[in-house]
Amino acid sequence: MDVAVLLRICQLADLDGDFCSTVPSLLFSTYTDARTEQVTAGASVTNTARPLQVAQNGNVHQRGQEYAIPSPLRRFLAETVDFIILFCVKATIVLAIMQLSGAKDISKFAMHYIVGEVVEDTSLEDLQKIMMVALIYRVLVCFYEIACISGVDGATPGKFLLGLQVVSCDTSVPVQSNRVRVVPASNVSLSASTVRALIKNFSIPFLFPAFITLLFFQHNRTVYDVVAGTIVVKRVTVR
Repeated sequence: MDVAVLLRICQLADLDGDFCSTVPSLLFSTYTDARTEQVTAGASVTNTARPLQVAQNGNVHQRGQEYAIPSPLRRFLAETVDFIILFCVKATIVLAIMQLSGAKDISKFAMHYIVGEVVEDTSLEDLQKIMMVALIYRVLVCFYEIACISGVDGATPGKFLLGLQVVSCDTSVPVQSNRVRVVPASNVSLSASTVRALIKNFSIPFLFPAFITLLFFQHNRTVYDVVAGTIVVKRVTVR
């Protein structure tokens, strides 16, 4: 109730002047105390929420997984193992086709379609076949890497034998020498592994081996790792 209205009521009711002056003072004092308590309570809630927010922000920085970064030599050895496996598969398929087609010149056939060698007397028809075999081989290699990287282990046979793994990586924060905290460090999705495999394998015949770019990016990431949001790390052994 407004203080002026209350004073007017007291005057009309012919109440004692001290009473009329005391009542508004008491009401104003009560209102002031209540308002002070509300402000104090609000400040208390703010101060209580602030440590909680800090704790939540602290948990954000602790997400992910800590890994060791493999050396370029270790990754090169893993790629070499995968190359040998895929080359043997390619040779087996080409030799099987050669047997079915009844080819007589085995050495020439092998050099053309397994090694991909082109000599001066190579006909246009043979050149087209060599290019077709090379394209099919690249597609098979992509399927090979997509299936392996998007799997549970996140590794091709070469990477698995060398103790390596591919995980998803939005951010990577250095923890100590040669160790990083990777976020979210989850299994690589099918779409990410597809992008990674396509850039990796089709950059070789058209541009240059994208594997070399690990020498220029942080934490030995290649350009296809950066684009696909992945990183190659040492596999964590569960004891």
